[in-house]
Amino acid sequence: MSTLLLTGCSVFGDDAPLPKPTGHAAPSASATPGPVDGSGAAGDTAQPVAAPQAVPAGTVVAETDAVSKSGDTSIHVRVVANDHGTFDAQLSGYRTTQPQPMSVQFRRTAQHGDGGDSEAVATTRWGTDGQPPATVSLADGGPYPDWLHTVVLVPDQSDGDDSDRPWVHKVLAIGKLSWSIPNPDPDLNVTLGKARPGAYGYAFDADDETLRGTDGVPVSYRVNEGDDQSTIAKRFGITVDQLRWLNPTMQTRGNGWVLAGSWINLDPASR
Repeated sequence: MSTLLLTGCSVFGDDAPLPKPTGHAAPSASATPGPVDGSGAAGDTAQPVAAPQAVPAGTVVAETDAVSKSGDTSIHVRVVANDHGTFDAQLSGYRTTQPQPMSVQFRRTAQHGDGGDSEAVATTRWGTDGQPPATVSLADGGPYPDWLHTVVLVPDQSDGDDSDRPWVHKVLAIGKLSWSIPNPDPDLNVTLGKARPGAYGYAFDADDETLRGTDGVPVSYRVNEGDDQSTIAKRFGITVDQLRWLNPTMQTRGNGWVLAGSWINLDPASR
């Protein structure tokens, strides 16, 4: 499912309830929000939103260990709110019995042995004799990066012959991220509106059945040629900011058009 990183100003208020801090750590100044273009196509844009901080700087919002199946390779990951309105991942305790070029990545989903993921965030590499950096910026994940449910270790390519390393670029270790970032809009309600110019695509329910008229609960939408994000949002009774929160990695053209044939999520639980 293609989706879009949050852009623009948040629709959500500053008085959203905050979770009880799980811990504190010194935030890094390395995380600076900036433009992101996951597709690499000219004219496509996706960048973190300039929004109020989801939690106070220094709050630990997720913590896990990414571990290989054998247990021979692992790393500890702690995600901390910084003072830029985004988050940093603090890396520690990296160990392996088979030193090799390695990278850490944050993904929506992953299984051991998975290959590349074009939506992976904060990919950071180090060499055979190196160590991971102490801090990695998650700014590309936006102010609500809790759509990133896993952190993985992936063996990287070396400068020499890798014919004896068929596992290069495949997920070696996985850690599940359980976040304590508050939902910015817990009462978000998506409704089904009629098709219209700029939102002519098909909507689907939880059983993957096509919805007609205005009956049913939409959970996904297939983008039609010429659809734009603002009209799509209006069709489903939400704002553009809410649409972008539901779809944190979707790309749009500079004029707001969404790629025809792509899928849009309308279910907060599937974010």
